[in-house]
Amino acid sequence: RSAGGFDEKDPTVRATQFFLIPVAIAMQEDLIHVYTRVANIRYSEEVREVCPAATEWKFALSFLLRFVDGLYSLIINFVLLLITDEVLSLFLNFAALGFLQSIDDVAFHLAAQGYLGDRMEDNCAIVKKLSLPRRVGDCFTNALDSVLFLATYAVMLAIYFYVTIADSSSDNKFGF
Repeated sequence: RSAGGFDEKDPTVRATQFFLIPVAIAMQEDLIHVYTRVANIRYSEEVREVCPAATEWKFALSFLLRFVDGLYSLIINFVLLLITDEVLSLFLNFAALGFLQSIDDVAFHLAAQGYLGDRMEDNCAIVKKLSLPRRVGDCFTNALDSVLFLATYAVMLAIYFYVTIADSSSDNKFGF
C-alpha cells in the first residue's frame, strides 16, 4: 500500500527502508553484472575467431545497455521503496520486482534449450562457452566493482536521508 508520497512514514517503515537499500542494489542483476565485468574482464580480439561479429564496440554497447537497464530498474525499485507505507508492502514489492526482473532471462533460457530454433540454440551455446581474459591492474582496478557498488549505495543513502529529513522537518521546506 502506498499513498504515493515520500512523507509521513512510520519509524518502522523508515528503518526497514534503510536496511533494504543495499538489498535493492544487490537485486539489480544487470547493474551488478556490469560492475563485476567492467572491473574484472577486458575485451580480446581472440573472441572474433569464434564469433566474427563480436566487436569491441558491441562489447562496450552491451555493457552500456545492461547498465542503463539495471539503473532504470534500481530507480523504479528505489522510488517504490520510498513511497511504500507498510513494511509488508515493502517486502511484497521487492518480491514482485524480483520476479519481473528475472523475466528477461527467460528468453535466453528458451533459446538455449532450442525452443526458438536451432540457430539460436547454437548461438547460445557459443555465448556460454566464450570466456574473456581477466583484467589485471592496480589495486583500484581490482576493487572497482566494490567502489561502484559503494558509490551507488552512497548516492541512494544521500537521497534516502534527504527524503527522511524532509519528512521530519516541521516546516517541510523541501517541498514534499
